[in-house]
Amino acid sequence: MCNALTQIGFRKVRPAILLALLYSFAVHCMAQLQAPAVVPPQSAAPPASVASLAGRYDGGQMEVGAELLLKPDGHFEFGLAYGAMDEEGKGTWEIKDGAVFLTSVPTVVPPQFVVESDVPEPRGGLWIRISNGPLMEGSRQRVYLLYGPKEEPGMVEIADDGHVPLPPGRRPTAIIPEISVYPIVQKPIPLTGAGGHRIVMKFEKNDIGKADFRAQRLAIEDGVLVMERRDLGLKLRFRRREAEAKE
Repeated sequence: MCNALTQIGFRKVRPAILLALLYSFAVHCMAQLQAPAVVPPQSAAPPASVASLAGRYDGGQMEVGAELLLKPDGHFEFGLAYGAMDEEGKGTWEIKDGAVFLTSVPTVVPPQFVVESDVPEPRGGLWIRISNGPLMEGSRQRVYLLYGPKEEPGMVEIADDGHVPLPPGRRPTAIIPEISVYPIVQKPIPLTGAGGHRIVMKFEKNDIGKADFRAQRLAIEDGVLVMERRDLGLKLRFRRREAEAKE
C-alpha cells in the first residue's frame, strides 16, 4: 500500500489533497514498519502416551540404585536398593492428568507383628519376647512407646531377657514394634489395664521387600519421571536409558 502513491497522477491532484494523501500514506507505512512481526504459534508437545513412555528407566543416584520398566502392555517392574534395604515391585501403570501412576498387583500384604499372648505381670513393668527370633541377627528389637496424643513417643531397645525399660513416672498406653530397615509402621498394640504386661509376639514377614504402590504418582518433567518417596525421604528421577532413547 505504501507504493500506491506511484499509481496516482500527481499533476491531477490539488496540493492540499496531495498533502493529505502523503500524510495518510506516511502514517500507514510507519504503522506497518512498527507492527510486531507475526510469529506463527508453536505446535504444542504431543501428550504423553503409553507408546511414548514405555521403556526402561534408570533412577540411580548417589548411594541409591533404582530401575523402572514400563511395558507397552500396561505392566511395570520396579527395583530399588537403598542402604540395607532391597525393594522390588510389579503391577500396572497408567497415564492420568499428565502423570504416570503405579499400582502394585497383586495387592501387597505388609509385614506385621501379631500378639500371641499378653498376660499380666504382677510386679509391673513391660516384658516382650519375639517367639520366632529377632528380625536381624546381632541386633536388639526396638519398640516405640506411645503415651498419648499430646506426648512425644519414645523408642527403647528390648533387653536380652525381654525387659523393656520405661522412663520413670511415665506409663505407655500402646507400643509399636519397629520393623528393621523397612519404613513400615504397623498399628499400635494397646497396653490396657493398670498393671504390668508380659507379651509374646510373632513376626509375620508376608510381602516384606515388595513395593506397596497404591496409585503412586510419577510426575513427567521434560521426559524424566519423578517419584516422591516420602516414606524414605527420597526423590527418584527416572531417565530413559540411552540405548532405548536412541531407538
